[in-house]
Amino acid sequence: MVKVGIDGGGSFLKFCLNLIKTDDSSRSEPVQKRLKYSEGAFQGKFIDSGVKKLLLIAITEDVKESYDNVNPILDLLKLDRVEFMSAFDLKLANVYLGIGTHSSTYPCPWCETAKKDFSNPNRQIKLRTLGMIRENAAKFQDEKKRHRSKNLSAAAYKSCIHEPLAKNLPDDTLVIDLLPVMELHLLLGITNRLYNHADTILSAVEGTTYSAKDWSDQLGIRRPPLHSGEVNGNQCKRLLDNISILKTLLEDANTGAPGQKVFNTFEKFNLLRKACFGMICDENYQQAIVDFQLAYSELHISVTSKCHAAFDHIHEFLERQRRPQEDPIRGLGFWSEQASEAVHSDFSALWHQHYKRDRSHANYGKFLLKAVVTL
Repeated sequence: MVKVGIDGGGSFLKFCLNLIKTDDSSRSEPVQKRLKYSEGAFQGKFIDSGVKKLLLIAITEDVKESYDNVNPILDLLKLDRVEFMSAFDLKLANVYLGIGTHSSTYPCPWCETAKKDFSNPNRQIKLRTLGMIRENAAKFQDEKKRHRSKNLSAAAYKSCIHEPLAKNLPDDTLVIDLLPVMELHLLLGITNRLYNHADTILSAVEGTTYSAKDWSDQLGIRRPPLHSGEVNGNQCKRLLDNISILKTLLEDANTGAPGQKVFNTFEKFNLLRKACFGMICDENYQQAIVDFQLAYSELHISVTSKCHAAFDHIHEFLERQRRPQEDPIRGLGFWSEQASEAVHSDFSALWHQHYKRDRSHANYGKFLLKAVVTL
């Protein structure tokens, strides 16, 4: 399987590729044998989906993740000639599909559910196809030409703005078969969402100075001032593995029912993470989704795009990807976008320590290429 990741980070927009074996083991196992010089120093030591086996196939500095920027680079790479599975975050998924941002009326890449209905227990899920997006985007562009307005809303067209960048795939292609559910960004978004809600509950206790920071501080976790102060993937896992500290904190602060509900939601989300965010799924992962959704609904807070993806699209995606006689089935980790995210820090360190040049430098391109080859 060819996995392609596109992501901006560290001032560079990067296009990445992994080649992954899809045999019964779901990965290429490290091989212990005498290495040949021609095979490289690290042959057989890293899993196919990891950052150490990632190929950087395109890179550009100070370019935003936008439809107009991604489109010509994909054309140059000619990836439409290759069948690949994407490893995008939610923002890039919408860019790739040509639909609006996650503040749009219909922000979900996989279905046409309105954002206001994410919390509706009676919501009906209508999956998007590339043909549906193409048709709505064409209508929107026609309407835009007539109105000549830069700010025309695409809500009447299910937030479809541009033709999807999967240009050679047929109209009946379901997006759920094209774009995997992003386990890393669900982990990040949901954990940080619940953390913020726990902080709101703790901070509301009169006469005390409790906050969720008391929890993360005990684990040596510092929320960064950038990126909305969100903790990273490893920090999210550490928080979830230590929710007992949060429970004690909530009890000491006498937060009552609200505190119990947010702890219960954290607990159910951690069970969901363990059930299907790894390389294989627990046989009860579907029940873990139901339990998390029920616990989250008790919080009476808005349902984000990432929560909606967990509630409505994890099961659908995994079951549609199930191979004949596969047991247990592969988890979201098999399609993870983590390598495309991790490459940012690796490349940034290499670039700043050895190769960084101003773009006006005569040999800027030469040193950028050296950094890519060295990575």
